[in-house]
Formats: sequence, structure tokens, C-alpha cells
Amino acid sequence: MTTQHISSPARLISLLIGFGLLFIGGRFLLAPEIGEAGFGLHYQEPNYAFHYIKGIRDIFSGLMIVLFAWSHYRKPLLLTLLAGSIIPFADMLIVWRTPGSNLWAMLIHGGTIITLWVICYFLRQSAAEKEQLRNAI
Repeated sequence: MTTQHISSPARLISLLIGFGLLFIGGRFLLAPEIGEAGFGLHYQEPNYAFHYIKGIRDIFSGLMIVLFAWSHYRKPLLLTLLAGSIIPFADMLIVWRTPGSNLWAMLIHGGTIITLWVICYFLRQSAAEKEQLRNAI
């Protein structure tokens, strides 16, 4: 896998998203009730299976984003963010369809989708510009 330069803003935002997911995942594993409230749900179950599933999913996703952004792996980062945008979309729908859920959390999930798509746009644009420059030479 070859590295390609990632613009500083796209890389910084990607790293912040990745580290944010690591934090959120860790919070779901270490403080499930706080993570649940931040997600936008009030889950009334006697165990924390949902919390642990969500926690490890977020840790894995965050780790992949951090590794790709840190290593300047543009295409894997682009594809991971684009494909990964299905996760906040599904999370937004889950919060929306759950009675008594938190509207603010639903909006945060929706904003995350838009943020991911914008970053993907810039990652794609930079790669396309590089390809045009290479073809022109």
C-alpha cells in the first residue's frame, strides 16, 4: 500500500474523528450508562451487552481511521469513511425510532454523516487533482 499526501485539514479532522471514536468506544466499555446517554438512548436492560458491542465497534472504527490517516493512506481512509458513514446513519435511525430518545443526539448522528461525506469529498478531490496533474505531465 502506497502513501499519498493527505491535506492537513482533512488529516486533522480524520484523526480527531478517529480519536473521538476511540474515546466513545472506551466510554461505552468503561462507563456504559454515560455512553448510553451520550448516544441518545435510555436502555433499560439488566446487562450491558449493547454497550459492549457498541464500544468495541467504535474502538475498531476509530483505530482504523487513526491508522489510515496517520499513515497517509488516502484511498483506504476515503473508503473507510465513506463505507463507515452507514454507521452514524443507522445510529440516527435507531435513536429516531426509539420512544423517548434524545433529539440532540439524533442531530449529532446526522451531522456526523455530513461531516464524513464532506471529508470524503475533499479526500477524493485531492486524489483526482493529483491524477490530473500526473496525466498532464
